[in-house]
Amino acid sequence: MKSPYELTEQQFESLVQIAQKKYNSHLERYILRRSLAVISNYLENYNRVFALRVDLRFAQCHVPGEPDLPICFQEDDEKAITRAIESLKSQLREEHRRSGRADEPAPLGYIWAKERDTSEHYHYHLVLLFNKDVYAYLGDYANPDADNMGTRIQKAWCSAIKLDYPHYASRVEFPENHSTWFTRQDALTLSPDYYDFLIRGAYLAKEYSKNFHNGYRNFGTSQLID
Repeated sequence: MKSPYELTEQQFESLVQIAQKKYNSHLERYILRRSLAVISNYLENYNRVFALRVDLRFAQCHVPGEPDLPICFQEDDEKAITRAIESLKSQLREEHRRSGRADEPAPLGYIWAKERDTSEHYHYHLVLLFNKDVYAYLGDYANPDADNMGTRIQKAWCSAIKLDYPHYASRVEFPENHSTWFTRQDALTLSPDYYDFLIRGAYLAKEYSKNFHNGYRNFGTSQLID
């Protein structure tokens, strides 16, 4: 059954045109449709949502121009994004347990896209979705001793690529306007802030800098919640 928070076909096409012009790139419609489905499905389950944009990058693993002089030994395989998400989920389950909150923890919603431009390694762009009644802020991620969403994500990525935290915490980047908050009403009315979030999220669907021919996935999402 169609979600009440889904865009109409006309609204979807308008979003495509605006995002393609903004990012100067063709959009993969399947990626965008799946991303929007994850967002609308999350709203079906939670009235208030905290959304976070994150970029995950690998470290420089050898001296520039000297591939035989390693700086670090990281795990930069295709499963890194899966390990990072599972690590974050594990931290959220532990935080839920410590807090003594009743019921099961709210599932993590996520959308990720893998890209590579001129750098040695590819990188990941993510949108993370949280129940705002539980998690509402990124926190001071510059403080390595803090326990907040920013440091949890940093720890998850360092764990995934097997590099020390906090020394490599900077491999997690939170772009400008990284945090967004919206409600079901925002989605129903396409409020300016919510629509701006959809446009920024559409960045993950751009065709430019994605490799569709190497046999590996370049896009993934959380499962829809029943």
